[in-house]
Parts: sequence; structure tokens; C-alpha cells
Amino acid sequence: MNDQMVKVILLAAVLMLVALFGDFVYLFALSFPVLMFAWMFLGALRNGSIGSGYKASLISVLVVWLGGFVTMNLMDTAAEPSVYIGGFPVATAIMVYVVWILPFILGTYAYGYFFEKDCITKEELKTLENKFRKES
Repeated sequence: MNDQMVKVILLAAVLMLVALFGDFVYLFALSFPVLMFAWMFLGALRNGSIGSGYKASLISVLVVWLGGFVTMNLMDTAAEPSVYIGGFPVATAIMVYVVWILPFILGTYAYGYFFEKDCITKEELKTLENKFRKES
């Protein structure tokens, strides 16, 4: 699994470079979220597998990023904005509220909710609880 994720990261990074030098905005809009997803997926792997909570969280973040980046590229940002959301033009509001804040909320929620299931074994949790009891 690790080798596959490293290959995905490498491929996405190459596609990002091609997109930047070739001015292919949609290729960049697709390759950047995939690179970030693969990077976070690689970090969440534990003993070659990933917990179901983290997997669902990372996939939801990927969908949010892909949707946000592609939507921003589909918009006509050259025209004077007539609609504002939360004080920002629509494309900027999508970047701030959807691409930045929504994944932060999703990731933080999933990390906390699935921490005991995905991040720590019951034995590690008991050892940690015993250590805290002895120190307090």
C-alpha cells in the first residue's frame, strides 16, 4: 500500500508540474487534490492498512477538494462579481469556506471520533491511562 501511494504522489506531482508549465488549469485542479489525498492517506496508514473512519474522512475531503477546485475553474472570474457570500465573491467564498474550512472540520471530526478505533489499540490506551493515573 505504501509503494502505491508513493507512486500516486509522484504521478500527481508530475501532473501538477505539467499543468503549471502548460497552463492547464483543470489538470492542476484535479492533480493537486489527488496529491494531497495520497499524502494524507500515506500518513494515516498504520501497519499497511487504514481505518475505515479515516478512509471515509479522506475520501470525503478528496471529493470536497475536487468539487471545489473544479467549480472555481468553471466560473467566470474575469467579470465583475455581482454575488457575494460571506463578504467574498463566489469563487473566493468557495475557496475559503469549502476548500479550506470544510475539510478542516471533516478531518478534525473524523480524527476525534475514530481516534480510539483507528489510532490506538486497546492495550496502548490502557497503558496510557495507567501511566496518567500513576502520574496524577
